[in-house]
Amino acid sequence: MTYSVIARCPRTGRLGIGTASYTMAIGAHCDGAVRPNVGVTITQGFPLPRNNRLAVNLLAQGYTPSQVMAELAANDSDHEFRQIAVIDREGAGVAHTGSKVRPVCAQRVGSGFVALGTMLASEKVLDALVAGFEADKHLDLEDRLLAALEHGRDAGGLKGSKGALKERSVALIIWDKRDYSDLDLRVDLKDDAIAELRRIYIDFKPTGAYYEERARHPRNAIPAMEFADMLKGQQKETS
Repeated sequence: MTYSVIARCPRTGRLGIGTASYTMAIGAHCDGAVRPNVGVTITQGFPLPRNNRLAVNLLAQGYTPSQVMAELAANDSDHEFRQIAVIDREGAGVAHTGSKVRPVCAQRVGSGFVALGTMLASEKVLDALVAGFEADKHLDLEDRLLAALEHGRDAGGLKGSKGALKERSVALIIWDKRDYSDLDLRVDLKDDAIAELRRIYIDFKPTGAYYEERARHPRNAIPAMEFADMLKGQQKETS
């Protein structure tokens, strides 16, 4: 009961994950899933916590995504319960949807991205996910991933045995070349978590550069509340 896109930006080399689920704390399943200049991965369906670090470690050792997937299969007797995506530092990707993953399930592998989903309303959800991600390739990676989640939701999203399921948990995670993430936003236990993620993202994005600069030059930084008031003033002027 999850749909996700993992991707590498061809312009910047940044790596990211956008994921939405009925299950709570989907962001926890992204732990260890991204390493700068190495690759990005995700396991869903019946996720295995060790998969992320194993996959990324193998990529760091020079394994191709296909070789990584083969190793994951060889080290997991329940591989057919997993849905897995892997992308390397060049943007090459592979996906696996096990025969025991709950339907409707599907996967799409494109240039620099992999989209996959379980317990979807239909495969059109995954097509919409891809369309949203590909709609404007000039946008920042986080904007493309968030647009993908919104398109997937609007195409019907998730469905269980009793009908439609809400996306109650989402995560949007971006890494650049540094050893810490550029962005890590999560929402949990909200019936419209994707809309809440959009609201948080709109507020957060203008502050990213400020907090980065404050960390580098704390003596010259204006107070956070003063910066927040300045942003509110700017927003009023443009509204």
